[in-house]
Amino acid sequence: MNSCRRSEYIQLLLSFLQNEISPLDFERTYLDVYLNDPTEWSEAEFAILDELFGYVDAFCADATLRAPDDLDEAQLRQKCKKAIDKLRVLETYQ
Repeated sequence: MNSCRRSEYIQLLLSFLQNEISPLDFERTYLDVYLNDPTEWSEAEFAILDELFGYVDAFCADATLRAPDDLDEAQLRQKCKKAIDKLRVLETYQ
């Protein structure tokens, strides 16, 4: 992935982690960006972003509707933090 595109994902993750956007806005934006991104990612980048896609897809904001395999906001934040850390490591090596 080019560094500009990677930066866009990192900025989106930071916006969510810093409470600049709501969990629902993050969910909607991430799914839209990911599903419509034509970038040819490296294998490592794809693995990180695809895994995060699964976590975002499993997010359920409504506790009354949340299934056992769904993620709550705190769990989603943990997954996002791990993803951003992994993307930053890749950034230092590319």
